Amino acid sequence: MSWRTGHIHTAIVTMRVNRWRSILTMFGIIVGVASVIIIIGISQGVKANITNQVNVYSKNVITVTSKAASLSSFGVSSVPAVSTLTNQDVKSIGKIKGVKYTVPMVILSGITSGDKNYKDGVVIATNAYLPKVLNQSLAFGSFFSATDTNQFSAVLGYNAAQGLFNEQIPLGFSLNWRGEQFIVDGVLNNFKVTPFSNNTIYNHAIFISTKAADQMKLDSNNSIFQILVRVNNAKQLTTVDKEISNVLQQNHGGQDNFSVLMPSQVAKNNTGILNLLAELTIGIAIISLFVGGVGIMNVMLVSVTERMHEIGIRKAIGASNRQIMSQFIIEATSVSVAGGIIGIILALIVDGLLNLSTSLTPTINWQIIVISAVVSMLIGIVFGSVPAIRAAGKEPIEALRNE
Repeated sequence: MSWRTGHIHTAIVTMRVNRWRSILTMFGIIVGVASVIIIIGISQGVKANITNQVNVYSKNVITVTSKAASLSSFGVSSVPAVSTLTNQDVKSIGKIKGVKYTVPMVILSGITSGDKNYKDGVVIATNAYLPKVLNQSLAFGSFFSATDTNQFSAVLGYNAAQGLFNEQIPLGFSLNWRGEQFIVDGVLNNFKVTPFSNNTIYNHAIFISTKAADQMKLDSNNSIFQILVRVNNAKQLTTVDKEISNVLQQNHGGQDNFSVLMPSQVAKNNTGILNLLAELTIGIAIISLFVGGVGIMNVMLVSVTERMHEIGIRKAIGASNRQIMSQFIIEATSVSVAGGIIGIILALIVDGLLNLSTSLTPTINWQIIVISAVVSMLIGIVFGSVPAIRAAGKEPIEALRNE
C-alpha cells in the first residue's frame, strides 16, 4: 500500500472516529453544492417549459414594441402611457412581403363591470386575427371576426369570465365599459404563460375589436403598446425583421423609438427573472462554500494541535515534510469531497421529489454536478493547505513534547 493510499485510509478512519464533527465541518459544503444544483435544475427546467410554451404562441411571430419610457398602471398591467406606435405603422407593416397577419394590441383604461366591477383586468382592443397569431383556441364561443355587423362584442380571458360574472361560460352576457354595452361572444382557453409581454396578463384581459374602439371615438391611435406580426414561414423571419425596422425608421422620421423582437428574444425576455434567481443562488452558494472552506481549515488546525504527538513520532521515524503535508491536505480534501458528494445526492433526491410531487420538472445538469465535485475538491486543497503547512513545519523534538 503506497503512502498516498495510506493517507486516504487514515482520512476515512478519522472521519469515522469523529463522525459528527466531520458532518458539521462539511455542512457548508453540503448546503452550497446542493443549493446550486437544486436551483439551477429548477430554473433550467422552468426555463425549458416556458420557452416551449412561449414558442407555441410565438411561432413565426415578430413582436414590435414601443420604447416609451413613461409607464402607467392599468389594472394588473404596466404599459407605456404614450406609445410611439401608430395605426400607420400597422398598415405599413401589413404591406411587407412575407407578412401574413398584423395585429395591433391597444391598451384602454376604464373599469369594466358585469355582475360586479372587475378591477383586476385590462381592456385590450385588437383585431380578428389575434387567435391565429397566438395559436390560441377558445374554451367557449367564438372570437369576433372582421365581418361582424355588431362590433360591440367582447371575448374574455379565462379568469376574466369568473371575475366579471362568477361564470365559466358567460356567453351572451353583457358587460359595461365606458358607457357602452358589450356582448360576450367567447372565452379564451387558459394561457399557460403570457406571450410577448412581461406585464399584461391575458387571462385577466377583456378583448374588444379596434373597430369598436374607433366607433366610440377613443383616441387610441397613440396607445398601441404592441404590434404582433405573423410571418408566412420561419425562413422569412430575418428578412421581415429587417424590413419592419426599415419601414418604422421611415415612419418615425429616423427615430429609434421602437423595438423589433424575434421569437428567440421574446422567449429570453420571459425567462430573464429566472436567470437572475440562478445568479443570486450561485452568489449565496459561493458564500456558503467559502464558509464551509473556513470551517474545514479551522477543524484541521484543531486536528493538527490534537495530533502533534503523532506528527512528532512520524517525523522521528523518517516521514518527510511533504508526506506530513500531503496527509493533512488529503484529509481536508476528503472531508470536502465527502460534503460535495452528500450535497449532490441530496440535490438529486430533492429534484426527484419535486418532479414526482409537483408540476416542476427540474433538469439534471451533469456539467454543474461535475463542476460542484471539482470545486469541492479544490476547496479541500486550498483551505487544507494552511493546516498542512503548519503540521509539516513542526520540528520532531518540539512535536514529541506534546502529549
